[in-house]
Amino acid sequence: MNTSAPTSGPKPPSSGQRWPDGWTKLHVYLTDLTEVKAVADSYRPVIDLAGGDLPVPHEWLHATIASVECDAATVGDDVRARLIGRLRERAAEVPAFPLTVGPALAATGGVLLDTFPGTHFDALVANCVEAINEVVEGNVGRPCGGPGHVSLSYRSSSIAVDARRGAIQNKLRDVRPGRTEITVTGVDLVRVIQSEDASTYTWEHVARIPLGA
Repeated sequence: MNTSAPTSGPKPPSSGQRWPDGWTKLHVYLTDLTEVKAVADSYRPVIDLAGGDLPVPHEWLHATIASVECDAATVGDDVRARLIGRLRERAAEVPAFPLTVGPALAATGGVLLDTFPGTHFDALVANCVEAINEVVEGNVGRPCGGPGHVSLSYRSSSIAVDARRGAIQNKLRDVRPGRTEITVTGVDLVRVIQSEDASTYTWEHVARIPLGA
């Protein structure tokens, strides 16, 4: 049963929209991406050709697992503690798993690395969303947008769609090998801060969420 959460205030924004002034949000992120940094570097020359794309610095590379779609300041310490406990319980139901990160795709909102396969990744997403909605009132748990991915760049919401995205995609395909293998053993609950133009995301670490053995 849900225990506590805000039931009033600004409507949660849709994915990719500017958050209400003063908002930060709790997210579950995959951040253990050391092996992905070299892949990110290999795609950087192509990203630099994409006008308006802002590359994501290595320290902020992540794959979104789930989000809590309300202002993090309205989630009390007691609820947050219960949320951490429930996330750990549900994440432990998913065993550590291998994940291929890459190749890169040119989406309208930036360049991203695809991830595969989705079997355990999707199970982790579902469990984390369920854990959020079991603890935080208001049905505010949301899965990552679309299939799993690691964003290499973002485009400001004020920049028009780039008609050359197809050409950028062709150049991304020329990068080899363009992918790497990692093992996912845990994720992190973080408090995310969005830049004013929705082109940059940074965070503060809240808690480690290990997967099962």
